[in-house]
Amino acid sequence: MADGGELMNRLMSENADLKKQVRLLKENQMLKRLLSESCQETCGRGGRDLLFPKTPSYPEACSPGSGEIQSFAGAEKDGRIVGEIAFQLDRRILAYVFPGVTRLYGFTVSNIPEKIKQTSIKSLDGSVDEKKLRELTHRYLTLTARLEKLGYSREVHPVFSEFLINTYGILKQRPDLRANPLHSSPAALRKLVIDIVPPKFLGDSLLLLNCLCELSKEDSKPLFAW
Repeated sequence: MADGGELMNRLMSENADLKKQVRLLKENQMLKRLLSESCQETCGRGGRDLLFPKTPSYPEACSPGSGEIQSFAGAEKDGRIVGEIAFQLDRRILAYVFPGVTRLYGFTVSNIPEKIKQTSIKSLDGSVDEKKLRELTHRYLTLTARLEKLGYSREVHPVFSEFLINTYGILKQRPDLRANPLHSSPAALRKLVIDIVPPKFLGDSLLLLNCLCELSKEDSKPLFAW
């Protein structure tokens, strides 16, 4: 049985986690409110069209092709691609920090520090595997240091990424990269994001895409690898 000190530490840890979840929920609600206000300012009564325009407008000179455009004519699907960009970046970050972990249920970029501690606990006696703890922490700090050079913030963008996923959703099926070259074209994805995302969130959304492109170059995998 855990002694009083261990029980108090556990309660304090659970209380801290609860406070963090409440903070994240408040931030998410604030971002949704700002998104709604942005749509009203830009589009008036047609604010929803800013989130999900009926058709993305590609300048003729840089159009990725009529076949690509037709594939993503559905406004909902266009929006889901924005959420998919954020999802793909989060999956890449998690896969890098936790190599070999195939079941990432409950893992988010926001709770990586907590998950590092949890996965470093030995199952036999409950002690901390210090070597594993150092290795995972090093991988996390090394990766975020590279992303921070692109403007990524550990305090802002994990929450913003969750906001985009919750707002737009993600693709319902794994994309066929050969049939839909848009998914492997940074320029086409950038144009789509510009067409869909409200101005207040455009800069951070493009930053996530830039980070995804950078990690894709490093691991030589498609942009939408999962």
